[in-house]
Amino acid sequence: MSIPADLAAAIGSLPEDPRFELVEGWIDHGQGIWSFRFRARLSAAATAHMPEWSGWRLIATGTRVNRDFDVYPDADGGIVATFPHQNFNGDPPEGRPWRTGKPCLERPAAVFRREGWTGEPSDLQARLEWRIGRLMDWIDAAAENRLIAEGDPLELPMYPKVDTASVLGFHETIEDLNWWVEPDKHWGFATIADIPGARGTAVIADFMDPQRRSIRRIPWSPAIPVREKDIDAVWLILPGLAVFEPWRAAATWGELTALCDGVAINLPAILADAGARLRRMRHRERASPMMLLVGFPLEAELGADPERFHWIAVKNLQLCTRDDVRRGYPGTPDARRAWDREMATSNRSLEWQRTANWAPDQLRKRGEAEDGVRRKSILVLGCGTLGAAVAENLLRMGITRIGLLDHDTVHIGNLSRHLLTMSDAGRPKAERLAARLNLAAPDANVSAMPFSFPSTKAAEVERMKEWDVVVDCTASDEVLRDMATFPWDSERIFVSMAMTWKAEGLFAYTASETGFPAIDAMERYAAVSPPPEIERLGEMEGIGCWHPVFPATADDVSLWGAIGSKFVRSAILNPGKTAALYRQREDGSVERQDA
Repeated sequence: MSIPADLAAAIGSLPEDPRFELVEGWIDHGQGIWSFRFRARLSAAATAHMPEWSGWRLIATGTRVNRDFDVYPDADGGIVATFPHQNFNGDPPEGRPWRTGKPCLERPAAVFRREGWTGEPSDLQARLEWRIGRLMDWIDAAAENRLIAEGDPLELPMYPKVDTASVLGFHETIEDLNWWVEPDKHWGFATIADIPGARGTAVIADFMDPQRRSIRRIPWSPAIPVREKDIDAVWLILPGLAVFEPWRAAATWGELTALCDGVAINLPAILADAGARLRRMRHRERASPMMLLVGFPLEAELGADPERFHWIAVKNLQLCTRDDVRRGYPGTPDARRAWDREMATSNRSLEWQRTANWAPDQLRKRGEAEDGVRRKSILVLGCGTLGAAVAENLLRMGITRIGLLDHDTVHIGNLSRHLLTMSDAGRPKAERLAARLNLAAPDANVSAMPFSFPSTKAAEVERMKEWDVVVDCTASDEVLRDMATFPWDSERIFVSMAMTWKAEGLFAYTASETGFPAIDAMERYAAVSPPPEIERLGEMEGIGCWHPVFPATADDVSLWGAIGSKFVRSAILNPGKTAALYRQREDGSVERQDA
């Protein structure tokens, strides 16, 4: 196949450079992949991991209108070490004459795909020259140990054989940093819990000691079922991140054992002990492998103090069962311990599992409310369209402790505006909405109160007094009067919201008092709310049905749910008495006036 014209022109225009030596021109690797070989020379002193001259491959993929360029170490004369800001530099994949360790030559902002942010030019020939120039900078920085410097964000090394289709979540806050410091807490067992309905998504739910006693139960959402004392993993603690110089993770069990040895952790002994305990505990054998969880304190920036704990995971921990037999070995407990130790020192490849910290502040890096807002607990009265939208917004911005009070059930007719679905029909609104919201975030703690307000049962009355903020979305004057007479016992923030006729506006009222000022709220609402259209009051749910409907579309409800959520947020940050009417203009914009 002939070399594409754009690639031929690009390589022909490369300027002469004493640090660049073209070894071989474009080679066709099939499937639209082309490469050429070159050597790059350091302008810094050579090191054990970066020679003066190193071999590289520039890889071109895509078409003329959409070319991508990447640079990899060549299989012949390329570097074999793994540095910071580089993929794991493993052996060449089958059929490819280059190693896997692609260096990062772009700026981190390139992930946003915004033109100009990477600094890479748009012209193809200039891009080729730019890539090679960036590689020259990269190898100099690698040789001089300048790829990461004190104060830079710390990135973990890239792991080989990572299962990117699944993820294991863990929960580590700044306050949790030293939970493991007791001398006897250096290894144990753990329970993994799958997230219902999700694919390849699970969490570390419970840490146990070697005797299977729970020592740290993670406060996940009640929607995540946890099997009590089930053993899915072995965990161990390292004093810090352990890597091979300059920045390579372990690729085999033997290499992981070597890294552990370097920080005085005896991995073979731990796995032998874990295997022996499991064989004594289990009455039935498990065929599937377990996980190995490796935890260590980690700093956010290089050179800083550790900020929080971090977990990495290996999927293919296969300890002996009581039924395992190996030719030439007796089936004794000591022999099985020896097999487990042998596995820990073997050349078997590690299968790393992608992990992520789902502590609340990490979950909401893309957007969260202020600390003072997220610390509040909120009771929502009314789980209709507006109440459901407000509750979901509050949860997603970080208010995870929410109570939902509503005695009504879900009807199919509700679904034109409600966020619930047909599978919820006939079920209590509060219960179904709580179930949905508990699945919306792994740290959600949403409880349902499927009864009327106010309740006459003493236990239910006490439950209603637990909340810092009470948000009324019932649009009922009767509920407002009951809020005024209910024995709240202490001051709290009250918010009441109601959509005006045809959802053209939203009335929002807040007060921070020991009881809700219902008369003031109703008078202000009456003063500013437009009257309903009398001719439409007769519209019913359907022929033969005498249930009147409130005219509003789903987009209007979503709008007022967003405005209402912002109003609640403001009421918490600036407690006091405030009333406002929000009106939607014909162009969809919103105006606010004091009520």
